[in-house]
Amino acid sequence: MSLKKGIFAGTFILFIAAVSSVSYGQATQGEVCKKMWDNFQTMRAMTGLSAANESEFGKFAKAAKDIIADTETSKSKFASDKNYNVLNDEVLYHANEIDKASTDKDLEEIQVQFRRLTIACRNCHKIYRSELKLVP
Repeated sequence: MSLKKGIFAGTFILFIAAVSSVSYGQATQGEVCKKMWDNFQTMRAMTGLSAANESEFGKFAKAAKDIIADTETSKSKFASDKNYNVLNDEVLYHANEIDKASTDKDLEEIQVQFRRLTIACRNCHKIYRSELKLVP
């Protein structure tokens, strides 16, 4: 009888452990960065343009807004230190500037801000990948 109770208790504990490990929609830092990377690549594909049409400016604006939303999520959920907050603020600033330049149809400003966004993202990945705090 005690063997049956032990097997039942063990099975129940394993079930509870399995259920509690499910994230239920909570994204990890790596998933958030992957979403930002996809939007980054969308912008990157258009940065060499010498002229842009309405559709391309719309793509820049959408990608920038998605990066802003993901960065705010990242900053609120995964902030580990002041440096991480500063890097997220930098990404937010440049993504906001890209969004604003998209609205103003200023392709040159988009390209300048995209280069600065690239540097901000690269700095974050260098720091946190090397310290193994985050794995984007």
